[in-house]
Amino acid sequence: MKTGLFILIAGIFCVLLNDSLLFLQIRRYFKRKICSYLFWLHSLFFVACIVWYHLFIPTLKGPEAYFWVEKCISIILLFYTPKTLYIIVNAFSILLRKAKCIPAARIVNRLALGIALASFIVILNGITWYRYNYKIERETVCIKTLPDAFNDFRIVQLTDLHLGSYGEHYPGITKLVDEVNRLNPDLIVFTGDMVNSFASEMTPWIETLKKLKAKYGKYATTGNHDYGTYVKWPSKTDQENNLKQFFKNMKRADFTMLNNTNVPLVIAKDTLYLAGVENWGLPPFPCFGKLAQALEGTDGYPVILLSHDPSHWRHEVLNYPVDLMLAGHTHAMQLGITIGSFRWSPAVYVYPEYNGLYTANGQQLYVSRGVGYLGFAGRIGQRPEITLIKLTNNCK
Repeated sequence: MKTGLFILIAGIFCVLLNDSLLFLQIRRYFKRKICSYLFWLHSLFFVACIVWYHLFIPTLKGPEAYFWVEKCISIILLFYTPKTLYIIVNAFSILLRKAKCIPAARIVNRLALGIALASFIVILNGITWYRYNYKIERETVCIKTLPDAFNDFRIVQLTDLHLGSYGEHYPGITKLVDEVNRLNPDLIVFTGDMVNSFASEMTPWIETLKKLKAKYGKYATTGNHDYGTYVKWPSKTDQENNLKQFFKNMKRADFTMLNNTNVPLVIAKDTLYLAGVENWGLPPFPCFGKLAQALEGTDGYPVILLSHDPSHWRHEVLNYPVDLMLAGHTHAMQLGITIGSFRWSPAVYVYPEYNGLYTANGQQLYVSRGVGYLGFAGRIGQRPEITLIKLTNNCK
């Protein structure tokens, strides 16, 4: 309760402070009092939204809580990021004006307007069309010990769908299924965080996800969110039942869970092992992964490992005979810059391996930035990803 009250007071304070600073900077443009009244009316609207959020969100006990939280966060960012950028940049214009550098002040003022407008457009795009503007990342991965029968074997990796983040009319899931099936993969793997916390988040989408097709099946492992550990449950039994229902829903969607287990993929007389661990994470994330158990019986065969968190690779996986690990988790923070081959995201300061293919000690890791979102209901500069991996033993 204290935390909620603090967020309420801090939110109202930030809105009023931001709008007060903005008003002081632009009030000279208001020729009529009605303009000032409209400005403060719009400010009071956001204050009312924060109060409504404070009163309404705690009453939600199911998946819809995530949906509304993310929508509120996104709307606040949409309007107050441009305002804040304008206030900061335009402050230099004011200083220049006081220094009698009028031409320079005008240029900086226009620059402030341009930056504010551009940020509004970028964020608006990120929370509308861009969030399901999937990019197919194609990666050829060489495994020297790969049997010839698996040359050109095609794996589609999906991760971090976070189904509770969408409304029931969200077009992205149907589009995702169509995009994946168009690739005609041999295998589909999902590397965790199908839901935000509740198994019921899958219910509207089970039949749609069931339409994902691959010649050698669909396999998945768990992510930190799939366990429901971010919810205060009435009892431990309720949380356990939620996880059991999650596994049932995954089975209904035709996914085989690899919970610290493995499965042989056989073509002709050649074998490749696909292994998967439950979520392995550093604190505060849950750690249920048992890698040694997942690799039992795979000695002498090439192994592909599904593990949600890329931190697992350096902390443990590199000490085991795993040829390729597939991970997600980072989302590339849903924020970054991609220009041609140049790619940057603040995620790099948290996860050294946050997006793309990495190699160490002759072993490889591929980290997908995922197809969904959490927290902020969109993506900026980091398109949702469908990964198509082609295996080869022709290592140049």
